[in-house]
Parts: sequence; C-alpha cells; structure tokens
Amino acid sequence: MLDQILAFYMTLVTVICSTFGIGGYSRDYKVYKDIKYSDASPRNVMNIYIPEAAYEREENGFILFIHGGSWVQGDKKDKAADCIQVAAKGYIAATMSYTLNKTDDYAVDTVLDEIGLAIARIQSFAAEKGLNVTKGALSGYSAGAHLAMLYSYSRIEESPVELVFTANKVGPSDFSTEAWGDSGPSLARSLAGKKIVEQFTAEGREDEIVAYVSPVTYVTKDSIPSLFAYGGLDVVVPAGNKTSIINAFKKAGAPYDFVFYPYNGHGLKMNCITAAPKQYDAKLFAYCEKYF
Repeated sequence: MLDQILAFYMTLVTVICSTFGIGGYSRDYKVYKDIKYSDASPRNVMNIYIPEAAYEREENGFILFIHGGSWVQGDKKDKAADCIQVAAKGYIAATMSYTLNKTDDYAVDTVLDEIGLAIARIQSFAAEKGLNVTKGALSGYSAGAHLAMLYSYSRIEESPVELVFTANKVGPSDFSTEAWGDSGPSLARSLAGKKIVEQFTAEGREDEIVAYVSPVTYVTKDSIPSLFAYGGLDVVVPAGNKTSIINAFKKAGAPYDFVFYPYNGHGLKMNCITAAPKQYDAKLFAYCEKYF
C-alpha cells in the first residue's frame, strides 16, 4: 500500500511539473491511448506520447517502457509517469500492456513477439503522424526490466527498429541457483513455457532452461549500451542478479552504466535520502542525447 501511495504522488508531481514547465519539463506533447499493436489479445494495446519537439527533427528515437508486476499483473498505465517525463523532455515515449503469466500455455517468447510488434507499431504510428522513427530503446521495471533486457540481448537482430540502448530498474537477469537461489530454476521453467520445457527435457538439455530465459546468457561484446539500477535493500530480486549482469558486461567488454540505490528496496521509492534517482535520470537522458 505504501508503495502505491508513493507511486501515486510521484506521478502527480511529474504531471504537475510537466504541465507548468517546472524543472525543465514542457507541456508540449500529446498522448494517444489504446493503440492496437496486434489483434491477438485485448492486452495488445499501447499508449504513445509524441512531443511537439519530435516534429523539429528529421529522424526520431523512442523509448518503449515495459511495466512490472512479477509477470502476472500490471498494466501500461503503470509507466505513465516515465512516459510523461521522457515526452516532456522532447522524446517519443510509449508504454505497452502484454500477455501475463496466468495460463498453462504461457511462454515468455509470446511476450517477446509482442514487444517486436509494439516496436513496429510505434514506427508506423509515428509515420502516420508525419514523423520518421529510425531508432529505439527499451526500458523496464522489475519483470518489465527482465523482458526489456531479454529482448534487447537475444532478439536485437530481429527488432523492426534499430535498438540503440536499454535502461532498466531492478531487473531479474539470471535465474540460476547461484544468482537467484533455490526457486530460480522453477521460476525459469514457468517463464520458458510448457513447449520449451518439454522440448529441452526430451533433448536432454534441461539445464539450458534457466539459460534460455536469463538475459545474462545473451550478453556479448556487441550488446547495446545498457543502464542498470538496483536497490541495496531489495528482497524481491536477489542481489545476485545485479552482480551477474554487471559481471557479464564486464567480461564481455560491453558498455554499461550502473546506478546504485543503497537505501532502497525493490520499489526504489526512498528518493529523499539519496541522489540515485537524479543520477539515473541524468544518465538516461544522456543516453537519449548521445544515441538518438
């Protein structure tokens, strides 16, 4: 309940700043709601935020925000404040709903397919508005961060629009027992889906199920620049996930930035006693300026 109250006030402050031009924000953007990116599911909808500044550029980039909720709950509206912040800075932003892990036939690959469709729809919708979108980035929180990282590292070559960076908060990166604990492999099986689990088991590759859904598996020297944030008091996503993803980037020699919220739990809500939120936002917009 406390996290929900704090999240409400954070959104309210962002909206007020955006509306009245406080703190470097501008009100010059328009929100297009419930845009379909697929007809496969009622949840295949997104909100797209287009700032007036986008019309001043020959080419535009965007950030697609992916909500959290332990893969079983959440909605695109959960990332509205992030979209407002980005659009108010002059960049195109979007937030999507996606298939939740609530049925026996769930598979994370379905959601990755949906992310690809959402990326394509951002580009086509922008074209309908007379804008040329040529680059993009994925950003997520918690389960959404896992999805953003997994797509950015494992499906980068398939993306309909070139992805130039990813920025994620408290993202599950590694479901091995070393990084997650004893429950990691069973969670991995749930995410991989029945078809993959049965296939890998039949092929004698059961140990690969964890790797299949863990973003760290796909990190290489060519991985796109990545911004990470983790809380020092997080009891939801084990600290091993932070260590694992950072070590993977160090080992590969791929570019990354890391912001640590030392006094924060999974919600990263204790903003009044740390400079981490400002540091994260500054790095995020530095990425936008550099890569867009």
